[in-house]
Amino acid sequence: MAIQREREFLVERDLAGRLSVGFESTRIDECVAEVASRGALGVFGSPGHGFTGDNLDFLGLMPDLKKVWFWDVTLRDVAGLYALSDLRYFGVHPERPAVDFDRLASLEEMVWHYSANDTNLNSLDALQLLHLWHFNTKRRSFEDLALPSRLAELQINWANPKSLDGLPELPELKRLEIHRCRNLESISDLPKIAPNLEHLVVAACGRVSDGADVVKYMPHLRHAFVRDQVLVSS
Repeated sequence: MAIQREREFLVERDLAGRLSVGFESTRIDECVAEVASRGALGVFGSPGHGFTGDNLDFLGLMPDLKKVWFWDVTLRDVAGLYALSDLRYFGVHPERPAVDFDRLASLEEMVWHYSANDTNLNSLDALQLLHLWHFNTKRRSFEDLALPSRLAELQINWANPKSLDGLPELPELKRLEIHRCRNLESISDLPKIAPNLEHLVVAACGRVSDGADVVKYMPHLRHAFVRDQVLVSS
């Protein structure tokens, strides 16, 4: 993500060239007008880029937005999200009230810092990509994680379970990446969880010992990298 100033406003473009406008708390109305004038479909903000607000009410002024990304924020109210009936990309973290994902049914991509207070994640039938951060629970089990079943890509970062036990079956999952899960010892459940997986990366998970055995039972894998070793390459 490359953020720069254009026409006195912060902007960024994703790999597809789609424009997002950065929001600065001292000029919210001007930023709303810039979104409208440029037909931008995304907005973003962080304290480091001038956003210091504690709510997202202004999102209701831009009901056609498809992408929202706010990071390093401390919010007391996120109700403005629910005005976005066609929101496709969600990333709002880390300190915020609970989100009811059943009210954001059009989501396709999400970067989610785990919150036990969030509800109805598994209702997101359109969700294709989920990047999960900081899934750390007292039970150290993925049984506490309810995922939508139609994911095509899942990335897990900084989670504390010892195995993948508890993850639901994800028959459409094609890409799985697991990073910096230092308690993780086994991925033996993977053939059952993701029988059609094509791309696997397990990095900075130094206790995983069964990668070479597991990939033997995954016939659709085109690439597998586990603990600094390329196990499958085609």
